[in-house]
Amino acid sequence: MSLAMWDSLLEGLRTELDPEEFQVWIEPLRILPGQSPGLALGCPNAFHRAWVRDHYLPRLRSLLCEIDAKAGISLEILTGDASSPARQPRQLDLPRLAQPVPNFNRRYIFERFVAGRSNEFACAAAKAMAQGQRLFSNTLFLVSGTGLGKSHLTQAVGHHMLGNKPSARVAYLTAEDFANQMIAAIRGKRMDQFKDRFRRGCDMLLLEEVQFLAGKDKTQEELSYTLDALWDAGGKVVFTGNCPPHQIKGLKRNLLSRLEGGITAPIDPPDLATRVLILESHAREEGVEVDHQVLEYMAQELDGDVRRLQSALVGLMAKGSLTGRPMDLNLAAEIMGQIQRQLRRLTPEGIRDLVAKAYGLTSVELTGKSRRKAVTKPRNLALYLCRRHTEASFASLGRLFNRDHSTVIYGVEQVERALKMDPKLTQELGFLEQRLGVS
Repeated sequence: MSLAMWDSLLEGLRTELDPEEFQVWIEPLRILPGQSPGLALGCPNAFHRAWVRDHYLPRLRSLLCEIDAKAGISLEILTGDASSPARQPRQLDLPRLAQPVPNFNRRYIFERFVAGRSNEFACAAAKAMAQGQRLFSNTLFLVSGTGLGKSHLTQAVGHHMLGNKPSARVAYLTAEDFANQMIAAIRGKRMDQFKDRFRRGCDMLLLEEVQFLAGKDKTQEELSYTLDALWDAGGKVVFTGNCPPHQIKGLKRNLLSRLEGGITAPIDPPDLATRVLILESHAREEGVEVDHQVLEYMAQELDGDVRRLQSALVGLMAKGSLTGRPMDLNLAAEIMGQIQRQLRRLTPEGIRDLVAKAYGLTSVELTGKSRRKAVTKPRNLALYLCRRHTEASFASLGRLFNRDHSTVIYGVEQVERALKMDPKLTQELGFLEQRLGVS
């Protein structure tokens, strides 16, 4: 009876909601036993439950009432591996060794990358790698902070490779994924498959966030053997990291020597001229004409990462479109003023408290010792938001969240990696930034 009810509710909601909205918020729900003749639905986490409760539960109850006026509906948080969608039977989800087709962002191509003095060497090296030009090395290591384009260039190499040779075997993953897949292969007694996938079944390896491997000796050893096999076969490798190899503490000498044997290309924050070019390119992609003087003013006011530049331009275009006002210096000044006020108003303490509340936690729980995913995920999101929207240092955040310096860095990097692969997390982050007034 419950499954039939749920199928009816799904059909009703599917016709009312945007497909992406339906996929993000409704499909993850799962039927739980009990509550007959009503429905008990499981949500992946507290944030998801709160969002469904506030935005969809009234409509769910209304649709259910049309089927059975006496039936009730409740929302609970799933635990363990019970997080598969409500319509699907429970299955054992075995870890995959690697994706046969890389999960690239379709926007991350060379044609959409704006090159300037801060990144021209990295861009030229990536293009040379992708085009098979003589680069004096089969290995490229891209180094930058958050939001400066290292993932864009990495995926652009993969896009170009597959575009010119669809049969090419390209593996794209983070260093954390590599380590997790190796652990899963060991536990499943499938190490031969793992080795074959990366040593003999790969023409190009794109490995992001290498600093994650610090201190993981066995994974470093396996990666070293993998690199030797790839290079012997003429394969190519692109690494990314937040600092040069020699600055990553906890790397074994054998892997460090291999990482330093290639070309290291830093990507620095964009200078004024490049920031203007980025804004011009983004406006052109949106089909909107903005006066050069306005773009130059915005570029002068914002010297942060590329994402913040693009966000400011989106705000200008949206306000101009919705109010009918010209996108001139006066409107740009208003947008810049709002952004600067928001940045000044935000404090790490405020972000901590808002994130805790959004996930149904107290600030004490968020900064406590718990390692449950229901706590570590919002904690890492709070750390990421603090770093992105305040001037707080890693050390000061460590004191606020009762963590050491390296744990704070790791938490922020976990979010950065997950955002590239997980659209649901991007939705959650957008919701939090909206609540903070910085979206």
